[in-house]
Amino acid sequence: MKNIRLLGLALLAVFAFTSCDEENTGGENDGNYEIPSTYDFENVSYTGQIQRLDMLDELTVYMKTANDGAVLDAQTMLDMYANENSAFDNAELNAADSKELENKTVEGDIDLFKTFMNDFAQATIESNGAVGSNGTPGVVTSNDGANKYFFDANGVEHIQYIEKGLMGSCFYFQGVSIYLASGKMDVDNEAIEEGIGTAMEHHWDEAFGYLGLPTDFPSNTEGLRFWGKYINGRDAQLGSNEKLMKAFITGRAAISNNDLETRDEQIEIIRNEWEKVSAATAVHYLNRANSFFADDAIRNHVLSEAWAFIHALKYNPNKKLTNVEIDAILEDLGDNFYTVTTDNINAVKAALVSAYGFEDIQNQL
Repeated sequence: MKNIRLLGLALLAVFAFTSCDEENTGGENDGNYEIPSTYDFENVSYTGQIQRLDMLDELTVYMKTANDGAVLDAQTMLDMYANENSAFDNAELNAADSKELENKTVEGDIDLFKTFMNDFAQATIESNGAVGSNGTPGVVTSNDGANKYFFDANGVEHIQYIEKGLMGSCFYFQGVSIYLASGKMDVDNEAIEEGIGTAMEHHWDEAFGYLGLPTDFPSNTEGLRFWGKYINGRDAQLGSNEKLMKAFITGRAAISNNDLETRDEQIEIIRNEWEKVSAATAVHYLNRANSFFADDAIRNHVLSEAWAFIHALKYNPNKKLTNVEIDAILEDLGDNFYTVTTDNINAVKAALVSAYGFEDIQNQL
């Protein structure tokens, strides 16, 4: 009888300990802390990232005036890029003189983007209102008359090279290679600054800011910006919405509870999923190029976008392809979209599909 009573007490103790442990976990983690369902934490700030998204917005709006025949000023684009000479319509951006796109671009690409801006402006001058064609810069209208784009003499749409290119060389690069890397993660995680959090929390929040997502994504898909649009656009094939958002939320909660092992696991997920979004988006545009191959306007437009998303693949520490391989893929795409062949497009697509394991979804992207 005594043994039965002791066994009962032991089982009761185990039950009580287990119930207490389950009650305190509050989410799918091994620690005793809550993981919220949205990016809802105390002391979150990524104002600088929002300002840079706003800067790229204004730059893109200005560049798109070329599609209506406007002649662009190179210095205006360069000033927006460097946030100099009060180039923005939004006075708050001009006043944020410590924030700019140029100094957050991977260093090796800064001159490349300046060249794009200078070449773009020069092409609008040379066009002099001409209709674009092979060898002649100008506006080209799609076969159905619904869309028109300004291309240089080689069919390159510099708007896409610059806008989507900076999404990769600035936003993506900063997110996966700077803010989630050791230089920004191996920092103080104790001293809390009101409205900012610890240094580590703040850096994590800044990485999140470059995604262009609302804090309650994916239940809310309103107001998606830049990468946010493409993450959501590839969700049907990749399941990217839930994976990326859950990783950012879980990682932030882990940091706030000094669970650095879980933080590092989420960094790997974020890097891998964000890279897949970029590669899958490139395949998506290559598919469209094949579908609209006979339409100069649509083909050149989507190939310019594909170029930028492929170029972005260079800036992930976990990248599946080397920079040499990425450059080779871009070389296969060629530098004249008026003379590109379906063989060129399919060779680039095949290389990406193989590297990222997209065989089962390649034609649905």
